[in-house]
Amino acid sequence: MSYAMMPTQALAMVPGWSGAAATITELPGGLTNRSFRIDHAGECLVLRLDSEYTGILNLDRKTELSVLETASVSGLAPEIVYSDARQGILLSRFIAGGTWRVQDLAVSANIEALGALLRRVHALPSSGVSFDAQAIASHYTDNLCSHANLHAFAKRCEQIIAGIPGPAVSSCCHNDLVLENLIGSPRPMLIDWEYACDNDPLFDLASLIGYHDLQEPIVAGLLEAYAGERADEFCVRLDIQLHLYDALQWLWLANRQIISPDDSQAVRLKELQQRIR
Repeated sequence: MSYAMMPTQALAMVPGWSGAAATITELPGGLTNRSFRIDHAGECLVLRLDSEYTGILNLDRKTELSVLETASVSGLAPEIVYSDARQGILLSRFIAGGTWRVQDLAVSANIEALGALLRRVHALPSSGVSFDAQAIASHYTDNLCSHANLHAFAKRCEQIIAGIPGPAVSSCCHNDLVLENLIGSPRPMLIDWEYACDNDPLFDLASLIGYHDLQEPIVAGLLEAYAGERADEFCVRLDIQLHLYDALQWLWLANRQIISPDDSQAVRLKELQQRIR
C-alpha cells in the first residue's frame, strides 16, 4: 500500500460511503499509525491508516483484525465499520470518554472494572497465533545494528528474553495494556489491538505495571481484582512477565528513538537499562 494515502482516498474505499461533507480532523498518535476523527451525518468515527514506520515494528494486521472483530462484538473494543488489512485501513466507531490516567487507578471501582475487563479479554477465543517474544526481540535488535550505542544493550535484552520460558498458560491477550489504550468508565473499552495474540495473560498486567511504574498497593489491588483468591499464586508468574516486559519495552523504545529521537525517551531508556541490570 501507499503510506501517502489520504483519508479521503481511504474513505472512498468504504462500500456505500458518500462522505463528501465529512469533517476530518487528524488525531495525535504514535509513529506506526496515522489516525483521524471523521464527523459525518451525525456519526463520529476514527480512521486509522498505516504509516511509513508500520513495518519497522513488524505488526500483524491480519491477527489484529481477527481478534478485534471478536472483541468488538463482545463489547471490549469499538465497533468496526470497515477494515482492509492489506491496505492498512481500519475505520471504527469513536468511543466517548477520555483515556485513563494514573490517578484513575487510585479509585477502587476502576480497579475492579479493569480486572473484570481483563478477565473478559482473556476469555476470548484463541487467536491461533502465539506471542513470540524471541522473534520480536530479534527483529527489534536487528533494527539497531547500525546504532552501536543501542545495539550492545539490545543484545543483552535479547539474551534475557531468550532465557525466559514460554507461557505455561496462554489465552488471547491485548499485549499493549497501557492507560492510553483504556477509554471510558464505568465499563471501559480497549483500543489499539495491534499487538493482540495469544500470550500469558499476566503479560497484560505486566504491561500496565511496567509501563507506568505502578507501585504497591495499586499492583496488589489490580492483581486481586483480576485473580481474586488466586492472587498470591500468580505473584511469581507476574514477576517473570514484568522482567520480560521491561526488556521488550527497552527494545521497543530504542527502535522509536532511532526513528524519532526524543529527550524523554532517552531518559526512559536509561531508567529501564538500570532496572533491567
